[in-house]
Amino acid sequence: MTLDGGCSAGFTNSLEQFLNKYVEAFRKTHETFLLDDHSAWKEKIVQNISGVTFRQLEVFLDTCISRYHSKKIEVGTAIGIIGAQSICEPATHMTLKTFHFAGVASMNITLGVPRIKEILDAVKKIRTPVIFATLECETNVKFARLVASRIEKTNLGSVAESIKIVMTTRSASIVVTLDMAMIQDAHLCIDANVVKESILQTRGIKLKQEHVKVLDVRKLEVVPEEADRSRLHFRLHNLKRMLPNVIVRGINTVQRVVINEVKEEKEDNKYKLLAEGTRILAVMGTEGIDGCKTTSNDVFEVQRTLGIEAARNCIIGEIKSTMKSHGMSIDDQHMIFIGDVMTYMGEVLGFTRFGAKKMEKGVLALASFEMPADHLFNGGVNGRVESVRGVSESIILGLPIQIGTGMFKVRTKVSSGLGQLTGSGPPHSDVQLPYGPTGTTFPT
Repeated sequence: MTLDGGCSAGFTNSLEQFLNKYVEAFRKTHETFLLDDHSAWKEKIVQNISGVTFRQLEVFLDTCISRYHSKKIEVGTAIGIIGAQSICEPATHMTLKTFHFAGVASMNITLGVPRIKEILDAVKKIRTPVIFATLECETNVKFARLVASRIEKTNLGSVAESIKIVMTTRSASIVVTLDMAMIQDAHLCIDANVVKESILQTRGIKLKQEHVKVLDVRKLEVVPEEADRSRLHFRLHNLKRMLPNVIVRGINTVQRVVINEVKEEKEDNKYKLLAEGTRILAVMGTEGIDGCKTTSNDVFEVQRTLGIEAARNCIIGEIKSTMKSHGMSIDDQHMIFIGDVMTYMGEVLGFTRFGAKKMEKGVLALASFEMPADHLFNGGVNGRVESVRGVSESIILGLPIQIGTGMFKVRTKVSSGLGQLTGSGPPHSDVQLPYGPTGTTFPT
């Protein structure tokens, strides 16, 4: 038995990855073995492959492929119900409030039932948005610290040694002195010129080029614009209050960046960045970040930045990682089905009353979910037609559900007596028995 019998690409790749990982000597020839006839290999007298005989490997592959074909879902199976039960039943064993501590600085990431609820309800503003960034050089910790300093938001108050008001008989100003030793230790490329540009670009301060003077590399002077002398004292103290909040380096929506160390058994330790905040596009464009491997747990931000297909993969990956953190293993097909249902309309729709309205559901399906009176009234006023194709509609109307045996209709030949009793139809006319959703019919 070979893989050319309807096996999916995912199953083929997973089987090949398993062989590459555990059968080192089989690495170069596994494609030929899987696609060619086994008899060609027997002629080559392959006696032993990494401690496993050829016959054992052959039986193992045949068992994997035969079990794959035996586990295929039959046509008419209620995969929606199976997928919902497969995810929601293990979710009842989760804790109601769980936080995962990632990295050295213990970053909180929402997990458990609250995280599953955020994903399925398509919450636009999640509790703990985190961007998982991959470095171009993953094994250098100094490089990781340098890139982290470029992403993390740094305020002027955290790098300034002092911010003082200096008043003389002729002038009044604010002198900002930078702590260059701390800036060098934190790998921040900041000097007085960088601080000047940041002050001028900050909204609310309203200063011009001539109002900010660079005295040297570590010191600059801020002179408020000319105004009424009675308001000068108020203006100085207002500037002193606003200057420490000026962002001089990093992304303004990223509150903190944690360097997470991933330990490898036979390789060097790898480092990844966890950015607490939003704006994944700005993180992907940062020098030193591999944008192709950078992701976020915010589904809506991924949709706005990378598209609906990336949002679908994000939903699948977040459900999988949440379940895995609690030691639960669920088949990927169930999570793929959830991701498809939430994104097939071209936007992310949650399983709520607002998302159900946009999924092109019937009136009875919406009424069986939430707010039945409103949906039935709106359907009656607007004259909507119910096609009765779903499970909920069929149960409400008492009709056979169109899954499994309810998908097909049975026709049989009846005697002429039945046709004469009904008063219609020639002898041996076709009659549709009441096994389908339309009931018994007698064609004329």
